[in-house]
Amino acid sequence: MTVSHGFMSRLSDTDIAALDERWHKHDYRHNELIIAHGDTGRDVFFLLEGRARVTMFSEDGKEITYRDIEAGEIFGELAGIDGKARSASVVAIAASRVARLPEAAFRDMVVKHPNFAWTLLEHLSAQLRRMTDRVYEFSTLVVRKRLIAELLHLAEEIGPVDGQVFISPAPTHSELASKISTHREEVSRAMSGLAKKGLVEKRGGMLVLRDLTALEGLVGKKE
Repeated sequence: MTVSHGFMSRLSDTDIAALDERWHKHDYRHNELIIAHGDTGRDVFFLLEGRARVTMFSEDGKEITYRDIEAGEIFGELAGIDGKARSASVVAIAASRVARLPEAAFRDMVVKHPNFAWTLLEHLSAQLRRMTDRVYEFSTLVVRKRLIAELLHLAEEIGPVDGQVFISPAPTHSELASKISTHREEVSRAMSGLAKKGLVEKRGGMLVLRDLTALEGLVGKKE
């Protein structure tokens, strides 16, 4: 079994074979809950196919999105490491196939497979850096700049083609709002402004970022 990208793409064939002997696979429907916030389970999960979203809800029912999970990624690893309750929920946002690794097997992989352990450290380091960036953006940037920063994060994950980035499917304004802690109307106004400047374009089911350099300049520009 091979996965072309994400956490699992950095594992050796030996690591993948060892995982394949230990985990259990399960299919999830669109919008089906995979992990519930506060759950006390300690198993670790790998997204083999599909997409999932890490999310929480505030007391007033507002959805807060932490990140989207693509095929090949690991999730739920914090509970497998520290044994505490789940810090967020994970929901399938497309039909997905997930492999569930029992806690004991996860710990055995960390001890007996050094490459797996090091890849896990790299993954945790990347997540910590991302959260540090998020705290900075939420603390210092106005909504418009937070939106542009989020678009640039998506661009970094996808990569440019002929100087443009094609995000497919295009995120809804509600989804973007939940990621940058604001309201859909604020995102709609900001996206309209960027479209008028020719920096973004809705093309079919895709969102096209037409000028990354200009977008980066807007994030760094003083108000």
